[in-house]
Amino acid sequence: MSAIYDNWERLVAAVLKKQQLWQLFHEHSRSPSQLSEASGFSSSLNSRFSLYDLAVDFARLGSSSRSHRGFSKLVFVSDFSPAIGVKDVRLASAELLGKGNFGAAYVAAMDNGGKIVLKRLKSMSTSGLEFNRHMAIVGGVKHKNVDALRAYYSSEDERLMMYDYYSTGSVYALLHGQNGESRAHVDWESRLKIAVGAAWGIAEIHKHNGGKFVHGNVKTSNVFLNTDGYGCVSDLSPIHFIETTFPPTAYCYAPEAKRTKFVFQASDVYSFGILLLELLTRKPTVHVPGGLEAVDLVKLVTSIRNWVRPANVFDADLLNDPMVKEQMVKMLQIGMKCVEKSLDKRPKMSDVVKMLEEISVLNPSSSICVSRKLIYIEEANPIFDLEDVLRASSEVLGKGTFGTSYKAMVEDEYIIMVKGLRDVNVTFIDFQQHMEIIGKMRHGNVDRVRAFCFSGYEKFLVYDYYDRDSVSALLHGKIGTDRKPLYWETRLKIAVGAARGIAHIHKQDGQKFVHGNLKSSNIFINGQNYGIVSDVGLAKLTRPVRQSRIQSPGYCAPEVTDTSRVSQASDIYSFGVLLLELLSGKPSQTTTDDGKVVSLVNWIQSVDRDQWTAEMFDFELVRYENEDEAMVQLLQIALDCTSTVPEHRPKMSEVVKMLEEISGIEPLNESGLEDTMKQQLFTESRLEDLLEDLLLTLTPL
Repeated sequence: MSAIYDNWERLVAAVLKKQQLWQLFHEHSRSPSQLSEASGFSSSLNSRFSLYDLAVDFARLGSSSRSHRGFSKLVFVSDFSPAIGVKDVRLASAELLGKGNFGAAYVAAMDNGGKIVLKRLKSMSTSGLEFNRHMAIVGGVKHKNVDALRAYYSSEDERLMMYDYYSTGSVYALLHGQNGESRAHVDWESRLKIAVGAAWGIAEIHKHNGGKFVHGNVKTSNVFLNTDGYGCVSDLSPIHFIETTFPPTAYCYAPEAKRTKFVFQASDVYSFGILLLELLTRKPTVHVPGGLEAVDLVKLVTSIRNWVRPANVFDADLLNDPMVKEQMVKMLQIGMKCVEKSLDKRPKMSDVVKMLEEISVLNPSSSICVSRKLIYIEEANPIFDLEDVLRASSEVLGKGTFGTSYKAMVEDEYIIMVKGLRDVNVTFIDFQQHMEIIGKMRHGNVDRVRAFCFSGYEKFLVYDYYDRDSVSALLHGKIGTDRKPLYWETRLKIAVGAARGIAHIHKQDGQKFVHGNLKSSNIFINGQNYGIVSDVGLAKLTRPVRQSRIQSPGYCAPEVTDTSRVSQASDIYSFGVLLLELLSGKPSQTTTDDGKVVSLVNWIQSVDRDQWTAEMFDFELVRYENEDEAMVQLLQIALDCTSTVPEHRPKMSEVVKMLEEISGIEPLNESGLEDTMKQQLFTESRLEDLLEDLLLTLTPL
């Protein structure tokens, strides 16, 4: 049985005995916070069962799964690494949330308190192959504001999807109450964060499948809150595979979306506009049994001609704060743009994100992260905040192409490096996604971003501070100081470490990630003298800088006319210049005897090959008489990397292997990680046992 194990950090636990199930949580997982009983399902909202109390219609599927191994499969999807240990947990009980447009949903509760959501889809005529292709797209949507698909099952008769469980209520329940309880107070900042987070999630969904992917069921009952209070979009189902008609009394769908086959990205934008109106008015657009009646908010708002009296539109609770009136009106205007009847007149979701982020910045008292807040990347216990950083004593370390670096002492205890960015030209969501990629690299030769700030006034990154000099300072000396000898073995370790770091960077984001600013001043060394790469990926965040204005143009590949043209191939060119620097001891640009400034690459190419040893290599390397061959081999690698034609340059992974051979440094041993992962991969028989126990317990649709 085939299965997809995508980077394996979410846990999946096999169960060998009856009544056991697997869990989808571990210590690095983001903490799910909400799933409402009012989750948009039309019935059975409070039914609670032991799974044994449910009908056994799945029993035949459990047995058929053993006789149709070539078709049925349980596939696990994950978005983190590395894998960690997993534990078997015993099934305690399950709750049938109800039945909706696309199927039934259950909450499976474990003895250890962990829970997952099982979404059982209605029957569909699509093939298993096409369904699996669609699931691969859904599983590829990895964003903190989208409820991630953790696993799915496909057989001839049944389709299941498994998600994280959110425990304390949907946005619908937050706004309108549940189970007869009175509605809680929801302040403006909370509503704004819900809107911004949901917009980030839907915009990310729309980027997939060649920019054509659709959610199709956006409504407040399918939006939850993450641990930071931002909206998180759930129920990303295969909408086009399930033919159904939307209820005419559900006013959260676009006019054209009477049936699922007529749902487009513009329909998602319409539904998101309704969500904004619901946040502003606190009136429901979908009726849940026992709850408030649904309201056609588009008709309600458009019928009120005099917007000078906002009490006719806005939730009365919001009118108690006159400071947010301007932002409320702006959100209302965005919502009305989204609910235009014409699909062509509705904005793209990416444009909606920008408009909402502008509102966020307008709110001076908001702690929303597009305003003034220090955002930590995978840091469980932040030790200082934005104000601590801004108050810290600092000194300038240097000015580069993309900003200025500072050494800062926070609270007279913590030393950090702060990189202030200039001319950032991306939205917060793009900036955040970029930071998450960088922050999760987890490699010993890549300097990680620890935190960042993105506001109208401050845009900077926080790194660990290295008390060791950069490779540039080690090679060429600091201003006003003498240069210290740099041994051949140390130079090799710098090259190997930096190469490993760059190779790891190039593996990220579907093997498309680029450093974009490689130079010796951005390489530091660790305690074992291996190179560490810093300043990763900043070229894609700022406005393009022309080559003539780049601080160190000697590292630029010929095709890089400005910083928007950087690529993995141009990274390799820059790394080749670094190797030439390590060999020659000269900077990336050198001055000839006649006073002309030329690039190091051009200078080396002008040297007669017969004079290489005498002219080209740093005088400190002359004493290593037995290393001549290794130095020439390193020089050849550098020349290959600095080829004028990008396609002629080697891949960074190939460069790593060549450098390890020259230096005699052992390759990184990853067998331990592989062995650990292998121990946690399910065998076919164990998966079948798990599936059989699961399917025996659920009711038919």
